Parts: sequence; C-alpha cells; structure tokens
Amino acid sequence: MNGRFREFCHRDLPALGRLFDRADSHDTVARALAPDPADQFPLYAFAPRYPLGLERGLTRSELSSRLGGRLADVGRLLLVATDSASEDGTPVDGTSVDGPAIDACVTVCPAGSNASWMLDWVVDPAKRCTVALDSIVQAGLDRIRHLASKGTRRAGADRAGADRAPAICRVEARGLREDTEVMAALGRAGFQAVRTFAIMACELEKLTWPPESGVRLPSRISLRAYRSGDAPAWIAAFNASFSDHWGGFSYSHESWSRHAASPRFRKQISVVAESDGAFAGICHCAPSLNPREKGLAHLHILGVPPQFRRRGLGTCLMLDALRRLRENGFKRVELDMDSLNHKALPLYRQLGFREQEAITIYRREIKGR
Repeated sequence: MNGRFREFCHRDLPALGRLFDRADSHDTVARALAPDPADQFPLYAFAPRYPLGLERGLTRSELSSRLGGRLADVGRLLLVATDSASEDGTPVDGTSVDGPAIDACVTVCPAGSNASWMLDWVVDPAKRCTVALDSIVQAGLDRIRHLASKGTRRAGADRAGADRAPAICRVEARGLREDTEVMAALGRAGFQAVRTFAIMACELEKLTWPPESGVRLPSRISLRAYRSGDAPAWIAAFNASFSDHWGGFSYSHESWSRHAASPRFRKQISVVAESDGAFAGICHCAPSLNPREKGLAHLHILGVPPQFRRRGLGTCLMLDALRRLRENGFKRVELDMDSLNHKALPLYRQLGFREQEAITIYRREIKGR
C-alpha cells in the first residue's frame, strides 16, 4: 500500500461521510450525491466530484447498478488516509467508536470494464498541506494497476499467455481548469489533458422571454414533449446524432429504458422535433436530485441527426426546452460545452448562458502487473 493509504472498511463509513461533507461545504461543489445517514455503502464516493451532464442527477440505485458485483467488495475501490490507524483500520488508541478521522479518500471506479477506469479523490480542507497530491495519485494508480491486472486479458492473448501478459488500461481524472496544482501533479504522473468542458449556466428568472435568436422552426417540423412509446425513435435519433462524437457513446434499448425509468427523467422537459413521423432532433433536460440544488436542471443532450443539420433546429430545440423548464418551476439550467464546440459559444451567450467554471479531463494508460 502507498504511504498512509489503506483499504476502506465498513467501520470507516461515518468518518468518511464527515470528510465528504467538510470538503463539499468548503469547496461549494454540489456533488451528484451527498452522504446520507441511511447509507450502508459509501456510494456518494463514486459520484464524480466535478460532475458532467447527467452525473449531476445520479441516484444511489444507479450507482449501485453501475458497480454491480463490485459493490459487495467496495473496500477494494476506496483507499483512505488516516492520522492514527493500525493496518486493519482500527484506532490505535481505541477512543473513537467511529474509527479514526479520515484525512483523504481515493476512489477508483471501473468505467464499463477493467480496461477503463476513473480516478477521483477528496482531501480534508484542513489537511491539504499535509496530504501530498502526488501520493494520492500514485496510490490510485497502484490500486487500478492491481485490480486491472486481475481482471483484464490483453486483446488477442490466448489463455496460456493471459496471466503473463500485462493488461493495458486507460485511466481518466478530472480537475478544474484553473487548478494548476492538480494539473502539475497529474502531469508528473504521466497524465495528459485531453479535453476541457465549460459549465455554463442560465438564470431562467432573469431571462427576457422569449429570447431573440433570429431562427425560425424549419417547415414540416414540429416540437413536442417526449411521450411513452418514443423510445425506439429517440434511441435512433440519439445514436445518429452522436455517432461521430468524441467517445462514440450510444444508447441501447436496455440502457435507455433504465434511464427513462429513473427519477431524473421527466417527460415534460425533454423535447423532440418530429418530421413526417421521424425524429429530427432531441433536447433532453434532467433535474438535479441533490437537495442543495433545488430548482436546478441540466440541459444534458442536444442532438440533431446529420440530415437535419444547418437549419437552426438545434436553436429551436433549446428555446423550447428553456420555455418548458421555466414553466415547470426551474430557476436555473446548466449545460456542458465541449471546448472543441466553440462555434456554439455565441449562441449560448445570446440565450443567456454564462460560463461558471471549466473542467479538464486528463488521461493516461497503464500496464497491469
């Protein structure tokens, strides 16, 4: 184990919850999930600290499903640094019923498979001068390397050579664009910045209505809210819209059904553009489920299939979504703007969006042991 870090154990749960509360209150970062007294597992530790898109609206059941069989062995995915703990995690002096105070937590999370991982960490604001960021990153990389090497077989390797061949896996981490300390530590650990996303926000109550866009809805296209039974057309429109997007994300019927059944899906604030029975575009908004973010929605998806582009349809979809959010009582809406999509910036500003912060995604590859 790296330095002060050891595996999380169930006795750590109350102290870990207090650590996350202190960090969130100090940094005013509204995590997708906050600790809850009813927690039996620290699922909040797997909700990204700098959320993007629908990560702001994650539920405990969704995180539990994402972790799958690893949930029962969650201690292997969390490392904690304590002031006074023996190797098994019990207090040296035996004075605390909650276990030792936790100064830092490192979370490693498989992103779909053992070949792709997310690395995240939280440090007690009062201990940031004593818990070295380099040791945090290295502890996380060592743990990922250990776990990945036990579960990933190199592509093309036969069974006889599988145990000898080290796994190659991708690790991603996130940090605020302005956080030069994180940038430097990740750089020393071999990470490279690969993408930056600006989080932009619009105060719906202050928005002059209707906003002036200079764009009219194209002929033979109508806008309406999502309805039951729209799933096949919605999935087809989404996959067509983002087939050429960075990461190549797509929905299956199963994954979309799971999302559409979750508390963060609201039909009345998800808009579709219809043309002769086909979907010409989609604009999907979702509410934040964090009680600290009451009245906040996230404009998560804005997609137009290639054959319907360059006609102003994206702008029309956004305007309709903003109207529906306002009518349904939302006060604020946020969206993530990909740094490579700088052409959209003038439109977002025209509609009342202003940049709040920017998040950089860092990436590196590692070999298993």
